[in-house]
Amino acid sequence: MKRTICAAFLVALLGAPDLLAGTWHKTVAAAQKAASAQNQLIFVDMWADWCGWCHRFEAEVVPSEAFQQATAKMVLLRLNTEDGGEGTQFAQKYKATRLPMFLILNPDLTIAGVINGYAPAAQFASMVTQTVIRYRTFESTVKREAEMAGDYPRRLLLAKEFRERQNYAGAESRLRKLTAEKGVPAAFRDEAYLELASIYLDQNRLTDVMTVVNDFRKIQKQGESFERATLLVFDVYVRQGNLAKAADELRTFKARFPESQFIPSVDRILPSIERQLKQ
Repeated sequence: MKRTICAAFLVALLGAPDLLAGTWHKTVAAAQKAASAQNQLIFVDMWADWCGWCHRFEAEVVPSEAFQQATAKMVLLRLNTEDGGEGTQFAQKYKATRLPMFLILNPDLTIAGVINGYAPAAQFASMVTQTVIRYRTFESTVKREAEMAGDYPRRLLLAKEFRERQNYAGAESRLRKLTAEKGVPAAFRDEAYLELASIYLDQNRLTDVMTVVNDFRKIQKQGESFERATLLVFDVYVRQGNLAKAADELRTFKARFPESQFIPSVDRILPSIERQLKQ
């Protein structure tokens, strides 16, 4: 009798992955609150009803001991990317164009890591572990940041990594230092201007994009970073719905930089914009 009860309990347990893996939070706020209280990372499972690999992940990977151990010190969050609510918003924010997609986030929702696609339990658990290790290495680098004061390539790379992790405040402060600090070589200063304008575009801070590009124009007139930054103004006008100014920006770019590597792209885009204006 006891064996029958135990067996039945085990079957029920194996059929309940949420129970095996711990509590799966259903809202971002609840996960953030738990992660902040416990000083833990958040593991986010982004799924949709139509995603067969998502269901396979839930059935095969979540109940596994390997997954449970790999996520034992994480807060778990499951979001439906097509719920029309914060799951959909998350998918847009973190560019979840293919499923399944898994995020490892800080309590402030900056990115510790991203895992794309299904993998068997042991392999997936290893991917989680390695992702966390890489993030801890990033954290260690940040703690030693003062040691790289004159190492401009590393400082720029670090600022870019902050941007990739959607820690925009961290990226912005570091890039601003590189644009303003005396002694920064022009190549790294120029790329810092480009990155700074780009993170503002990431956040749809269009006025700030224009301010940075205009400041950049006061000290530079050429170079790849400058050309890329100039083309960001086109993106600003498109987002504002001002196609006339967007077209003017491309025409001006062609006149100023006729030998630019970006001319073929401009030549592909400009006719489309002009056709829309005629309509």
